[in-house]
Amino acid sequence: MQENSGYKPVDKSERIHVLDALRGFAIFGILMINIQFFSGYSYMVDDVLSQLLLADWNTFFNRLHAVFFRGKFYTLFSLLFGIGFAIQFVRASSTTRSFTVHFSRRLFFLLLIGIIHLWAIWFIDILVLYALCGYLLILFKGFSNRGLLLAAFFILLLPGLNSWYLYAYDGGYTTTLYQWLSECWRDLDLPTESDQYTTFRVYDIAAVIQSNSWSTFLTFNFLGPLLRGYMISLDGRLFKVLGIFVIGLWTGRQLLINKIHENRPFLIRTAIVGLLLGIPMNIIFAMETPNILDNSWYPIVDETITTFRYIILTAGYVALFMLLFQTGVKDLLNRMFSAVGRTALSNYILQSIIGIFLFYDVGLGLGKHLGLALLTLFVVVIFLFQIVISELWLRRYKFGPIEWIWRMLTYGRYMENRIE
Repeated sequence: MQENSGYKPVDKSERIHVLDALRGFAIFGILMINIQFFSGYSYMVDDVLSQLLLADWNTFFNRLHAVFFRGKFYTLFSLLFGIGFAIQFVRASSTTRSFTVHFSRRLFFLLLIGIIHLWAIWFIDILVLYALCGYLLILFKGFSNRGLLLAAFFILLLPGLNSWYLYAYDGGYTTTLYQWLSECWRDLDLPTESDQYTTFRVYDIAAVIQSNSWSTFLTFNFLGPLLRGYMISLDGRLFKVLGIFVIGLWTGRQLLINKIHENRPFLIRTAIVGLLLGIPMNIIFAMETPNILDNSWYPIVDETITTFRYIILTAGYVALFMLLFQTGVKDLLNRMFSAVGRTALSNYILQSIIGIFLFYDVGLGLGKHLGLALLTLFVVVIFLFQIVISELWLRRYKFGPIEWIWRMLTYGRYMENRIE
């Protein structure tokens, strides 16, 4: 039999369809958290928050989001990235072309797409970080399954170590980033929440969102990479993403080799443990921190445990989703999430565009009016819109628009996208 000499996109018959639906589910959950940043809600001072529409519901929805959404869906998205890596690596065994070269090329163009998104659209981008961590993930492709889990465990301890370092050394290396950010903010004459402070405060971002000046918007985006880098450095995000990627690589092997997505007893056990352990853990850490613990050892413990509690509950979500995918609910899950999942990259960027149009003052400026209850309702409406346009698009085209461009750049040739 003739051996393939190069890569080609995954054929429809080769897809693990539950992963498409899970990817769409992740896009929904990411929007649920990101809408707080699009609207400026996360950057508003308490006095402003109390004046928003349906502000009395803010506390309830804050806790709801903290327990069930915050961190869980970026964890799921990262897990799916690692699973995709494993699938591509296994498929590469039937080709003579170097997997590392191919995957590095794929990551390079993802990095470019992320840089465009970061600089031109929205500063809270995950694509650049995913591309950089993807290069590091290549180092783990030869690890045994046991080696992957051990590596992931130790990598996921590093955010806690990073937190300890920042606490012990008064901010450490992030102090330089913060000073540079503050200087750039002043030099670029970006708006501030209060004239009382000469250094950058996170509340200043709300002032940018509530500016109707396109010059301010574009100037702020120019500063986006520095601000994003500073934010990522505070919680050791690179270690979190890389650790979850490695777990995803392990999970991908189990999907391909052991078919764990079809193993009901395993999924039932995982769902029970993940939900019964993950929900209480996330409830406890979503509670107000006692004052006696502030600025002491608690933040270090919290940072160490945070990713693990996210992973545990996310595992429960994934197992329950896969169980439901084996029942009569499968068709409903497919209609709700699969089309969005198959165009996940396009939909992720589309959410940024929609968020800026709806909530920034350079758009409709709704962000400064809406409490978290109404923002949650907006998530449902926006996602329903994404379901409809994704379904309509995939009736005529094989890939989402950004996915199509990414594939052509990766494979280095024109690819017909229209369905014949």
